[in-house]
Amino acid sequence: MSPDTIDEEQHIQEAQYEHPYHYIPRIEDGQFSQTQYWSWGMHYLGGMQVVLDQLRDWSFDSLVDIGCGDGRFLRELHESYPDVTSLGVDYSDRSIAMANGLNPHLRYETRNILEENLDREYDVATCIEVLEHIPPEECTAFVEAIVETLTDNGKLVLTVPHANKPVADKHYQHFDSSSLSELLDPHFKRVEFVPFDRQSKLLTALELAVGGRGTHLIVNSPSVLNSLWKLYKRRYMYAPTESDCRRIAAVCER
Repeated sequence: MSPDTIDEEQHIQEAQYEHPYHYIPRIEDGQFSQTQYWSWGMHYLGGMQVVLDQLRDWSFDSLVDIGCGDGRFLRELHESYPDVTSLGVDYSDRSIAMANGLNPHLRYETRNILEENLDREYDVATCIEVLEHIPPEECTAFVEAIVETLTDNGKLVLTVPHANKPVADKHYQHFDSSSLSELLDPHFKRVEFVPFDRQSKLLTALELAVGGRGTHLIVNSPSVLNSLWKLYKRRYMYAPTESDCRRIAAVCER
């Protein structure tokens, strides 16, 4: 049914399907829950903002998001760059199905770039929190495959967890500027590093105060949460030095 043919009540329901809210209430191990809480949410939004900040001074007509997952970054990109041709690719059928379901106005495809080329080249590639999920013996080939998606003067923005952080169970490794340089320098004429997600005991304490991992108490006060978000953006989204960061971005030009 076309959006132009439905009435106001149906528009309200249609808008609610932007998020799969029917899947929030659940029973797990015999326990009832009707909340979903992601303690990393503020940092996730901050990471996307860091990538968008790197794009701000660039002129580009096309962008491919490598390892796009459920497609959130391209949604944010589209808000700022509605005329840019974009594509999200991921090897996971499940994530691509979700990306297409949540963002029917955007384009996502199941692709393993280690095994198949894309149909065209792009001005910009983004690779956000992906490299840590690649087996170490495949990282060189993975970077080479990213380069193959770019035009001759193409640019890449890549973010990863920094080696300052313990390696998560679902990650193979974390990185620093030295290890990233080994992978990126052979393929790009310029590579610059942007440390972000500043480490802070104060911020950790504040995050614990508003909910921690969400197992017992979650603060939902809009004023409190918005104040915390503003503080994070002002003081902790970027790190003054690499030694202070939890994540790092590599900004590369061919």
